[in-house]
This record gives sequence, C-alpha cells and structure tokens, in this order.
Amino acid sequence: MDEGQAARDAALHFEAVKTSMRQDKDGSKITLAIHPSQVPIDLFAAPTGTRFMVAMVIVGDDERPVKGRDTTEGERAVQSAAMLCRNPKFQKWLEVRGFSMMADEASAADAIRAFCHIESRSELATNHSARTSFLKLREAFENEFNR
Repeated sequence: MDEGQAARDAALHFEAVKTSMRQDKDGSKITLAIHPSQVPIDLFAAPTGTRFMVAMVIVGDDERPVKGRDTTEGERAVQSAAMLCRNPKFQKWLEVRGFSMMADEASAADAIRAFCHIESRSELATNHSARTSFLKLREAFENEFNR
C-alpha cells in the first residue's frame, strides 16, 4: 500500500467552517467550527500538540468541490516553469549565474528543481514554498532580462 492510500485509509472525515485565521511567528493559526455530531473521536481525544496531515476542499453551495485559487496558481506555475525551461534566454541566464552547467532545457529543469528543493516541477502545483521560490527565481530573471 502506498503512503497516499495509507493516508486516505487513516483519514478523519468531517465538514468544518473556517471561523478565523491569524498569523504569528510560529505560522498560521486556523480556527474551524465542527458540528458536534461530526467531530471524529480521534480528533477529540488527541492531545494538544498532536500532528495531523490535513487535506481541505472548498465546498460550494451545491455541495460540490470547488477548485481553489491556490490550485490554479500552482497549475500556472507548473506551466510557466515548463515554458521557461524551453526559453534559450532563461537557459543562458541560469548558466551565466551558475544555477546550471549548460544552457539547455534539461539543465534548466534541473536548476529549477534544485533551486526549489523539489523532485519534479509538477510539485509547484501543490508545494506553496517551492512555488514561492520558483516565482522569486522567475522574477529575478524577468527583472534582469527586462532592463
């Protein structure tokens, strides 16, 4: 059984409403309201500090999943990374700055993966931190290229 399937099998399922969110030095704090009849016993019984892997899906008024903006931004980042890797000017820019050894598409893809600490550019769709790194790299290229 793969890790993804194991996580799905062990998942706690409930509907919640986001009631507040704040950010501090430790990260983002999200408060969710869960109907008393839907609180999973494992969640209720878990001591403070218990780690959870969380997957959330926005539910529309029609009770169907809604594709969030993060997903769309992620998909755009994946497409942008693929297009940039095919761009000879970006390839050369990476080589000149020491991010890659050669000015070619494969080296550009390797450079993006290394810079963003990912195994595959497709991770840019779901890995917010990697996407932020990629966007900074792209912005540096665009700022220098558009001078």
